[in-house]
Order: sequence, then C-alpha cells, then structure tokens
Amino acid sequence: MQRWTSAQHEESSAAWAAEAPRLPEIPGQLIFENVYHAYFRHTVAWIRVLGVPEAEIEDIAQEVFLVVRRKLPHFRDGNLAGWLYRIAQLTVRNFRRRAWFKNLFSRGQNLDATEVLDTSASPATALERKQDQRVLTQMLARMSDKRRATLVLFEIEGYSGQEIATLHGVPVKTVWTRLHHARKDLVAMVAALRKQREYEAGKS
Repeated sequence: MQRWTSAQHEESSAAWAAEAPRLPEIPGQLIFENVYHAYFRHTVAWIRVLGVPEAEIEDIAQEVFLVVRRKLPHFRDGNLAGWLYRIAQLTVRNFRRRAWFKNLFSRGQNLDATEVLDTSASPATALERKQDQRVLTQMLARMSDKRRATLVLFEIEGYSGQEIATLHGVPVKTVWTRLHHARKDLVAMVAALRKQREYEAGKS
C-alpha cells in the first residue's frame, strides 16, 4: 500500500479545506486503490473525530486500510462509507486498548480538530487561540462519544446530517437529536467556564 508523502498530505488538506467534504461514489467494481484514494481524507477526518492524538492519526489510517484491503473482496453491505467508518471505529478502539496497556495515564482522549492556527496572528493572539483550542478539546472529551462525533463531523468537518446518518447507520432524525444535545452540552460547559473565570477574576 502506497503511503502519502507530506507534500501529498498538505495538498490533500488544502483541497479538503477548500470545499465541504462529500462522501464519494465509486462506480463499477470496487478496487482497493480507488477506495483508498477516494476515502483516505475522510478516514483521517473520522479518526480525528474519534479522539485520536494528531501524531497518531496517519498510522491509524494506514491500519484501517490494511483491514480494508483484506476485507474488501467480501464487502456486500452496500453502504461503503458506513462500513469504512465502522472499521475506523474498531481500529481506534484497538489503538486505545494498546495505549492503555502501554501507559495507564495516556488514553488517547485528545481531539485536535481545530489545531491549525493562523500564521499571520501575533504570538499573543496565537497563544490565546491555542489556549481556547485546548479548552475546547477538554470540553469535547467530556461529551459522550456519539454526541461528540456528531458535533465535530457537522460543525467542524462540514458533513451534512444525511452523510452523518449514513456513516453512523442511524436515521437522520437521530443525528439532529444528538447534535441538539451536543450543542446544549457545549453551551452549558462554556457558561460554567465563563462563570468560573468571572469568579476568579473577582477574587484577584
């Protein structure tokens, strides 16, 4: 299996950011190389959504496609994107189990979906934004897996409700319900944080 170079990843990321992601269709016979090139960026996004540290994402994506290469000849589901997403979920679960045994205090809980900073920002602005991103990461980690995945796929990665429903194998109505509760959770956590900061500012 060919691994993408850093330049290819940068070019792919730029193209990904330029337009909202859409689940690709692969006409005709499913060939591994076509699936790999059509879904690699999506798989990277899913793995990030599932809470894997940025430094581990590419290796886990490669693990996903090793499984895909082995199982693709037997694929009969019809929902290719959902099938790939489930493989990504299981691969991430296995990664977390390995990480647990390797280091009890490192559970792979960080979500760096908003890691990229504006390079034109001043150091002070960049630091403040970095701190905000860290707080957001901590808040997302406190959500249930289903709510967090729905929120990040919709609000950050740009998937539609129908596409998320396809990935998770649930009705669209369930997606909107999860998104509603995830937004409520996030608003409540932000409000609590703001209240805490105001209290600490009043004491100083």
